[in-house]
Amino acid sequence: MTRIFVIDDEPDMVDLLATILRSDGLEVDTDTDGRSALARVLADPPDLVLLDLMMPDLDGMELLKLLRLDPKGARVPVLVVSARSGHQDQLGTLQLGANAYVCKPFSPRELVHQVRQLLAASRGE
Repeated sequence: MTRIFVIDDEPDMVDLLATILRSDGLEVDTDTDGRSALARVLADPPDLVLLDLMMPDLDGMELLKLLRLDPKGARVPVLVVSARSGHQDQLGTLQLGANAYVCKPFSPRELVHQVRQLLAASRGE
């Protein structure tokens, strides 16, 4: 089964994202802490990571940098889901290695579409 890892410091957002993805038949792991999430992702890389940018301690940009520096995380597709809607934020994450960017608030349909596109691309479909 396809496994998605959701990383966001807001428990309500984690629950919302997990519910949307599970309703589309995906397996979902979650974490609200950047450091523990990074360790878990590197220990058992998922098929896709959904990543928030604004988190305490280890923010999404730094997590993305560290993920891309590790051979186990270098190829994991990352979809940034963030309230930061500025062009610079989007461009910055893409330059760091994010595969796509969705702004909050988002449409569940748009989110699932982006997830499915990234999964297909990572499989070479």
